[in-house]
Amino acid sequence: MIRRSGAAALMGLALAGCGATLGQKAPGAPAMAAYFDCVRQTGLAISAHRSVSTAEHPENSIAAILETARVIPGAIVEVDVARTRDGQLILMHDQTLQRTTDGEGRVGELTLAQIRAVRLETAAGRVTAEQPPTLEEALAAAGRAGAIISLDIKRSDAVTTEAMLGEIVDLVRRSRAQDRTILITGTADGARMVSAMAPEMMMSASINDLGDLTGLNPAQVLAWTGTTEPRPALWAALKERGIEPQFGTLGRPGRRLDDVYAADGDVSEYRALFEQGVSVIATDTPLAVLGELRAEVEAAARCRR
Repeated sequence: MIRRSGAAALMGLALAGCGATLGQKAPGAPAMAAYFDCVRQTGLAISAHRSVSTAEHPENSIAAILETARVIPGAIVEVDVARTRDGQLILMHDQTLQRTTDGEGRVGELTLAQIRAVRLETAAGRVTAEQPPTLEEALAAAGRAGAIISLDIKRSDAVTTEAMLGEIVDLVRRSRAQDRTILITGTADGARMVSAMAPEMMMSASINDLGDLTGLNPAQVLAWTGTTEPRPALWAALKERGIEPQFGTLGRPGRRLDDVYAADGDVSEYRALFEQGVSVIATDTPLAVLGELRAEVEAAARCRR
């Protein structure tokens, strides 16, 4: 096991080694591939689930994006993209407004104007001044804050996943955000779709074994490896292929690993995940991960400079 001081020294050497290649995109590689190569070699990135880092901000809100980018070095803000009845892309996790706003109704049956009339609520139910933002606003906010934004496409009542993905890719390109956007895919078909439609962007693809990489460009892939059990053998195999393993400690309150780890007041399990090979931890409690792995997170954040 590498102790904390030894790990910091090792990361410094690795960062110096990858600095010469950072920003030198290999042929056929997405714009962010060199950055994630550097993360894999030097430390750890934190992905904040639904963009939240503190309970005072609603999920999928501009306030949450800005705050998370402020407090988490090199933050990845994961958000959920839905489509309104009049074809506007907004941030919203659920198909209805009830859980996260003071309004009601199905997102796909409401216009943008109708959705803008509601206000977002915190997880505790406090109504805020925040409106559900458009994806364009979220991309702009993440850009101002220097955050990477990860887009989870939610099922739409109006269009197919492929059509909605096309709209999202077009908007990311118009916003010139290709070098700071990750597209999340939940299926092999979705991964192939992103590979064909947006080869210049990184994707998060579900990988259970190396066979799932067939037909994909490894330089484009961030490997999603689940939320239940650590998989160090798979993580090692992925890293040998030059692919960054991701693992999620997020999920249902009380059952998610974030809560399991925190139950005894000792969250050293996050360090164990890093030492077993994880490059990205996706979490509902980003500040807890940062508290345990600050040196590693700060080292990875320097890869973008």
